[in-house]
Amino acid sequence: MQTLSTRGRIALLVIVSALPALGLSIYNGLERWSQAELSAREDLKRLAALAARQQEETVESVRQLLFTVAKTADSLAREPKACQEFFKRLVTASGGLYHSMGVHGTDGTLICDAVSWQDTVNVNDRRYFRLAAQTRKFSIGDYQVGRATGLKGINFGFPVVDGEEKLLGVVFAALNLAKLNELTARTPLPQGGRLTVLDQNGIILARQPLEAELIGERARNPRIIEALRKKKDYLFEADDTDGVRHLFAMERVGVNPDGGVPIYVLAGVPRQIIHTDSNKALFQTIAGIAAATLLLMLGAWYGAEIAVLRKLRALLGMTNRIRSGDLAARTHFPHGEEELSRLGHALDDMAQELQRRDAELKQALRELSEQVITDPLTGLHNRRYLWDFLARELLRARRAVLPVAAILFDIDHFKRFNDTWGHEAGDLVLKSVAGVVKQNVRGSDIACRYGGEEFIVILSEATLTVAIERAEKIRRGIQHMELVCEGKALGPVTASFGIALYPTHARDEETLLRAADQALYLAKQGGRNRVHVYHAAPSSF
Repeated sequence: MQTLSTRGRIALLVIVSALPALGLSIYNGLERWSQAELSAREDLKRLAALAARQQEETVESVRQLLFTVAKTADSLAREPKACQEFFKRLVTASGGLYHSMGVHGTDGTLICDAVSWQDTVNVNDRRYFRLAAQTRKFSIGDYQVGRATGLKGINFGFPVVDGEEKLLGVVFAALNLAKLNELTARTPLPQGGRLTVLDQNGIILARQPLEAELIGERARNPRIIEALRKKKDYLFEADDTDGVRHLFAMERVGVNPDGGVPIYVLAGVPRQIIHTDSNKALFQTIAGIAAATLLLMLGAWYGAEIAVLRKLRALLGMTNRIRSGDLAARTHFPHGEEELSRLGHALDDMAQELQRRDAELKQALRELSEQVITDPLTGLHNRRYLWDFLARELLRARRAVLPVAAILFDIDHFKRFNDTWGHEAGDLVLKSVAGVVKQNVRGSDIACRYGGEEFIVILSEATLTVAIERAEKIRRGIQHMELVCEGKALGPVTASFGIALYPTHARDEETLLRAADQALYLAKQGGRNRVHVYHAAPSSF
């Protein structure tokens, strides 16, 4: 120290003073590393949840289809030729979603199928058939190769019963795994991300990016099989088939009548990608500190201490504000060619870009949330939102002892519009009916597209009289529509309505909708274009 000049001592002091800043930057880098880890875990769980919701929508569409088909399956099975033609049309109309559909007898023998088959086909040993036959409920099977088609798929079963719940058969649909992979590909993946859909035995049903040779194979990773056995949502680390360490998130899809989970969704991302940005940011921060230290030494050496320190304080203040979440922070340095001014402008540009990306991300999340609960054609809420809202509304109504009314209706002879004028006319009818519904609901009510040409309105704190009046207003509004498609008048549009009231007709959301559906059925039997209120003995629920 005694041999150092004053300038040397100042330079040494600058170096020593820079060490805390360097340590703080490293500490902040480690904090960012930890935050990147937490963010990656949350993002991966959200990705798995999003993919699981998409799979659940596919399962729900199958359930609704089989529920509808089961009502007429017994009569269809008595006419084999007509039965095969009926299911062949359904398979064709699915756009490749199903490669087979038909009816099994009570002993598992194939009675009717959309495809032709040889010899006797019996599925009494298939999981989906046994569960549907034993529990009288919708059931999801395991991965299988069809005995009639020879194609890879996963089958769904729905019992066909008479009025006394006696089993008459099981209607089934075989999901095409090639189409399932197409649907899975719609889920956006992060860089290096992978998405896998498995059955309860660990058999791969779908995988993105697609690896066709793995479809129908059992997952080779023992950690994945272990996660399946836990039968719950799960976050874990394991080496993927390529030997790269991955972080995985697992989500369940559906529940079978026996309580088993039939389908799992597995989302994974390489660990090395998770920390790429944080490592890069740490390196950039350290490099920035080293550059700033050098500038300080030069400034101190040549007497530019005041100007340098002021700018360094501004830079550190901005980085601290950005780190604390203030993305509007800017240095506002005047334009200049010296290093600190250029560094300040680079940080300003970075902060501006971060602010823009943050705004875009928030907007995308809002839009995604809206898409999840909204029917894209009509703008009304969808079935998923209905079930969430109705469960909450009935809980509130139960606590406050308030009534809740359900108005379920569908468009009479809707198929005529599609068959006569095309699907554009059908879409116009659906959107116009949705417009009438929107004009006749309160802010506390919800209107949903229940499926196809069916709609449902839930009226909070509404008496039966209010529900009937509201249904009549909607019915008259639909009847008075004058629709024109491509210059052609579509003619009158009518709808049939069924009304059920909680707690008068039902004790929970499922029985409430079932009661409304029965009332709708009676409205159609009574001649359509009318409102019918559910009537049943108290023991019916």
